[in-house]
Amino acid sequence: MKNDMIRAAAAAVFAVTVLTGCSTTKKPAMSATTPAETKPPVQNDLPVETQPPTSRFDGVEDAADGAHLTISKTTAKPGEIADVTLSVSGVDKAWSMCGLHIVYPDVLECQMFNEEERLVKVKKGDAVAYASGSIAMLWKDNLTEDMIANKQKSVFFTAVLDQNHGLDGDICTYSFKVPEDAVPGTVYPIDYYYCDTDMFSNYDKDPSFDKYAFDHWQGGSITVE
Repeated sequence: MKNDMIRAAAAAVFAVTVLTGCSTTKKPAMSATTPAETKPPVQNDLPVETQPPTSRFDGVEDAADGAHLTISKTTAKPGEIADVTLSVSGVDKAWSMCGLHIVYPDVLECQMFNEEERLVKVKKGDAVAYASGSIAMLWKDNLTEDMIANKQKSVFFTAVLDQNHGLDGDICTYSFKVPEDAVPGTVYPIDYYYCDTDMFSNYDKDPSFDKYAFDHWQGGSITVE
């Protein structure tokens, strides 16, 4: 019964965020770059798509340390499948829930487990080994104006754990097919898209814990070989 309640909570987080939409704070949009546009073609510091709105964390003190969320940087040839991993460090056995949007250029084809149910093909990592419930789905409806204008799509991942049973390590790995006609040297940014329902929380729901995670996350990329 307890596990069913936790799974229901995870589902509720997804439903509120994805089905009803979310508000964001705009930043310069990211887009794929090619060798002609970027010298060198590989970008080492990709911009975060959005930052948490100041109002959510008004009066919240900065934590001295906390979760460092990172998306991997990888390479693939045109037409190949590239694996991209979301990982966390600095909070081993210290976090209990996450709900995060990952945004990517729509020319990439996210690999699906079930198209009709929008279930994304995902490999769950050791960081969520003790999760009581988790969901990985494609965010298809109610896309933001930013995402539509910048030709972006997004996947959403949420996990719920009893107490602070979240570990350091890989959280999840998604797979994307690179276009057959992709130009070598093209960089496809894989980054976060902050929604005001997103979270990376500890069991005490300390807002400074979430704030630190959102202020220090780092995006990744797929570079075409």
